[in-house]
Amino acid sequence: MKRVSILIAITLSAFTAAIAQPKALKNFDELMAALNTGYNVRVVIHYAKCTLVADNELQDKSPDAIGGMTIDTYEYFAPKAVRGNEHAFVVFSENKLIQNPKGKGFVYNYAKFKVEDTGKVKVTVMYLDPNTQEELMSENFFTQFGDSTKEQAIYFYRL
Repeated sequence: MKRVSILIAITLSAFTAAIAQPKALKNFDELMAALNTGYNVRVVIHYAKCTLVADNELQDKSPDAIGGMTIDTYEYFAPKAVRGNEHAFVVFSENKLIQNPKGKGFVYNYAKFKVEDTGKVKVTVMYLDPNTQEELMSENFFTQFGDSTKEQAIYFYRL
């Protein structure tokens, strides 16, 4: 009886570990399917692998930083749902109070993602003063999602 209980416990543990593994999403359609069926989705971005535009100028190098968040609230827009958009896209954002990595004190770290059905991704990152809401820094990162011929900078995981 003891062996059967141990065998059942091991089997259940293995099964739980197997199903608890995040599933990498490979393209926009998989991302939208996961979001629209209620799965939790996590995004991880490697900024150093992105193209950076700051102060309206293309920068030579992006910071060697990695960020991640769980997509909580999102909005999907079908092609031509908004004037000027030929492609479907999804947008989501997050705002968190963090210690200022570029100075003293704290800042609100605001990150906004726009992912098009073409795989084009734009990430806007801002630091805002927590007292005045003044913009202290703004950067735009550009990359591609779902292109297996290029080194990925952004990953989505269904949890």
